[in-house]
Amino acid sequence: MPRRDEAEGVHDPTRRQFFRTFGQQTVRNAGAVMGAAAELRRAGGAAARELFDTGGPAQVVLSADGRGRVPVDAVGPITAAQPEMPFRSAYRLGDDSLLVLDQRDLPARVTLVPCAEPTEIASAIRSRVVNGGPVLAEVAAYGLALTMARSVMRSGQSRDQAFRAAANMLRGARGDVHALRVAVDRMEQRYDALTAGEPTVDSPELVRLMRSEADAIATEATLAHAALGRLGAEVIATRVAEDAIRTPGAPINFLTHADMGPLSCGTVGTGTQLLQSMLGLGRKVHVWVTEAGPSMEGARMALQLTQADIPHTIVADSAVGWLLSSRHLDAVLLRGDTVCANGDTLGLIGSVNVAWLAASGGVDVFVVAPDTSFDAHAADGHRLAPDLRSPAEAMAGLGGDGHSRPAVFGVRLNPPTDIVPSRLVTAYLTDSESRPGGRA
Repeated sequence: MPRRDEAEGVHDPTRRQFFRTFGQQTVRNAGAVMGAAAELRRAGGAAARELFDTGGPAQVVLSADGRGRVPVDAVGPITAAQPEMPFRSAYRLGDDSLLVLDQRDLPARVTLVPCAEPTEIASAIRSRVVNGGPVLAEVAAYGLALTMARSVMRSGQSRDQAFRAAANMLRGARGDVHALRVAVDRMEQRYDALTAGEPTVDSPELVRLMRSEADAIATEATLAHAALGRLGAEVIATRVAEDAIRTPGAPINFLTHADMGPLSCGTVGTGTQLLQSMLGLGRKVHVWVTEAGPSMEGARMALQLTQADIPHTIVADSAVGWLLSSRHLDAVLLRGDTVCANGDTLGLIGSVNVAWLAASGGVDVFVVAPDTSFDAHAADGHRLAPDLRSPAEAMAGLGGDGHSRPAVFGVRLNPPTDIVPSRLVTAYLTDSESRPGGRA
């Protein structure tokens, strides 16, 4: 049953307050004591219940096998009975499955997809049911923990084979997101350490320990993103203060490209936390949000900014040049999914366009990327291989009015990512430090 206040449309300030203060509270509560992880997990239970409360009932349409397992691309996944009901997180962990929010349907509707098998989780990642970004590390880690739980009754050798196959499948689901590969490698290393090359350790204990490792990955990401937001806000506030031509007290104007909220980052969004930290420093902010077509990530970013009560305006990707010439901008924020050793950054398609325009207009370009996004083994952007997506995928989305996009005649390419040269970047904002870019 929906909560009474939600059913009657009454504003609940405690819910929005959570999004505004969660990152600051976790760092403050957890950072000062040796029991930081335990403190975060204790607070995280209540936080998760708030995040995963969809505010209303959901209609579950069972698949043909009668067990409620629905293929990612099947018609009739779990769909919200109330289209306007709020979302709370990119995924929810159950006893034997992940319930992931189909981000392709946002903002038109809230659709939840249950994924139990590694193939289903990998398919959800590849098909962008779960969007790119650091959150994929958590999804992959929990996917491997679930694989271990589902293999508890197998022999040691069979369990080992199932785990290795799942790890390889998830690692390759989105090779362009370095945090995902780091998480899968870490889970595999933990498994190797527990089994010591001989998969004969007691299965229930192995399940518990692998689940604990996935919890640690999610917990550490939450703390890291909160720290990134705080550090990034301080760096930008200091740089803006050095601008002698700014009007005192005027809002700091940001331009964002790609989703940097909880839907793409986990419990704490890197970009949204940075903006909330700016507000915590007493600075006014306004955010210009690109639509980020064809995936329309900008619409999802705008939803999350609305939840956080952060003023924002959506602009078309093609209007960035106009915006830079007709409005004052203080900083551009780009999400870095993989950052090479020389600083070349792989990000959402259109990132290089925005960076070029901003750099030519003298506006600072900041890459927002946790430490897990940095790939020391990739010397430069030439070592990365951005893929091409299906042209049909670019046409599958809905317009803002709910109607299908008009047909396009002729050959269409659908590259999902591009590479921003380090020479266009002012600085890289991470959870440990601010690293200078080629424009510093």
